[in-house]
This record gives sequence, structure tokens and C-alpha cells, in this order.
Amino acid sequence: MKLVEYLNPIKNSSQRARILAVMYFLESAEAKSTFSTSELRTALTQARIPNVKSWNIAARLAGAGHTVHATGTAANRRWELTDSGREEVAAFAPPLPQDTQALVKQSEISALRTMVAAITDTEAQNFASEAVDCLEIGAHRATIVFMWVAAVHEIQERIWKNSTGPAITAAAQKHNTRAKSCKKRDDLSEYNEALLLQVAQDLGVIDKNQHTELKRALDLRNGSGHPNKLRPGEHKAKAHIEDIVTMLF
Repeated sequence: MKLVEYLNPIKNSSQRARILAVMYFLESAEAKSTFSTSELRTALTQARIPNVKSWNIAARLAGAGHTVHATGTAANRRWELTDSGREEVAAFAPPLPQDTQALVKQSEISALRTMVAAITDTEAQNFASEAVDCLEIGAHRATIVFMWVAAVHEIQERIWKNSTGPAITAAAQKHNTRAKSCKKRDDLSEYNEALLLQVAQDLGVIDKNQHTELKRALDLRNGSGHPNKLRPGEHKAKAHIEDIVTMLF
């Protein structure tokens, strides 16, 4: 299916709806995840949408609320659909070709396996590989949990290799006076993971920005690992793997 065919059933929809539909289609057909306004304008033009030159695509996206996420500076901004944005488009746009979706997913899984294979620590690599296995079969909550285990193992290893027991103990007890004294590597498993992240930052194992992002990943793990109504989608689970590998490995 070509983009012009995909957009035809929604040709009378709003500019915003058609822009989001283009992003949704290109994610599947071309395995893209972020877009500049010029890339979206080119795609709409090639799909023979009339009067595209006069569209203020940046304004339409800026007004799209929680359905899109922006990165980069104003001069170099890129846009991506959020999970809720994909759900919204799926509700009004035609279904995507299943064969295209399957090919893209296999390509993404293959790329993730290549990333994971580069992890040098055997234990961390095994946990991360299990996360990719879970993603491939659609077990998104399990994907998030296994990838977080890989992250925790790596952080524990870095702390133990780059510090001393007394220094680790002092950093932990600064935030929790009842924290256990760290005398051996396995004692790190006695620290809850929020404390572990704080100790890692205090000891210079991770920086402030990494701490912030890893705390978000921990919150997602907590939501995925306990009984609740959270149902993380494929893109969120995939991004969880990519973010942790990029930050830590």
C-alpha cells in the first residue's frame, strides 16, 4: 500500500489528523520513529494532498497535545507519535497492511538483538536477551521487567568496581541511616533500587541526567511488575530497551 492510498479514506479529515496518519503510516512502512516538519510536508506532497505548502505543520503538531512528543531545539525539532497518539490514529485511520507491520517488527527485533549482543557482561546480556524475547512475543510487561534487571546488574557492577565498601555504605546511609553496611558485592542487592540509583549518582557512577532517566525506567518497571491496569504498548517496551542499552552499555 502507498501513502496516497492510505490517506484517501480520510481525505476530508482535519490537517492534524492527516499529519498524524502520515507519521503512523511511515512508522510502519519505513521503520521511522521521528520526523521533521519538512519530511512530513514532503510525504504529504508526494501523496498529492492539495495546498500542503500553506499548511502550518509545526502549529498543527504543537496543538496535538499528548498524541505527539517533540525533541530537539526549535530550529532542529523532530516529532514522534506517543502510544496514545497511535491509539488515536488507529481509531480513525485505515488499518495498516499486516505484512508491512510484520516485516518492520522483525527488522526492529533484529536491530535490538544486535544492540544486546554488544553487551560485554554475560549476566546483563542474558537478561537483556530475555527482554527482547519477551518483546518479540508481545509480552511487554515482562520485557520491561527483564530489561530493568539487566540495568540493575550493570549499576551494581559499576558501583562495586569503582568504589569501596565504606564509601558505598556512607553514600547509602546518607539517604537512609538504616541502610546495610556494604562489605561485599552481594550486599548491594539489599538496597532498594531507588536508593541504588542515588548511591550510583553520589559516587559518580551515573550522572544527574542518567539518574533522572533511569528513575523513569524504574517507575515503569514498578508499574509493569505489580498487579494494576497498566498495559504498556510495544513502542514503550521497545523504547525501554533502547534507552537502557544506550545509557548503560
